[in-house]
Amino acid sequence: MKKVVLLMTLLLLFCCNISAQTHLTFMGIPITGTREAMMAKLKAKGFTEKTQENEVGVELKGKYLGKDVWLRIYNSNKSKTVYLIDIFFKKGQFMDLYEQYLDCREKFNCIYGKPTEILDEPFEETLKYGKLPMCATYYKSSKGLVSLEISDDKHCVEISFQDKHNAEVMRKEKPQKNVKK
Repeated sequence: MKKVVLLMTLLLLFCCNISAQTHLTFMGIPITGTREAMMAKLKAKGFTEKTQENEVGVELKGKYLGKDVWLRIYNSNKSKTVYLIDIFFKKGQFMDLYEQYLDCREKFNCIYGKPTEILDEPFEETLKYGKLPMCATYYKSSKGLVSLEISDDKHCVEISFQDKHNAEVMRKEKPQKNVKK
């Protein structure tokens, strides 16, 4: 009887482990489940609620990579399945943002390997026109997409973690627009 219980326990742990491995993670937390469940896990890691929940998502503030950040958790419409987490660092001047961007990219290269794509515009010319240059790095995997960029509209470094499986759930749940013939 003990062997059967032990075998069942091991089988259950194995199945849970396999399930967790199919999703992209953020701070060791699989990006899946409901918004409330994700919020609880992030609050356990020190994040606090920044704004009230709405139909799009919720905002939290806390620390990521040793820096003060705020983040948004996005979920699907019907099942409320989390599919995307956006992290925003503090606003700053371009050279400070660029240094922070390169620091994050170096850390992510160690975690995710060689980037799938890097789009870094030469910034001397772009800055003359009062615009931030496009600086973005993407890491694609079978689990999802991690993107790192300098956000022109928010003037900050932004990181997105999009779970591939749950993004598909979101697309299937998205309301269809009526097409007139």
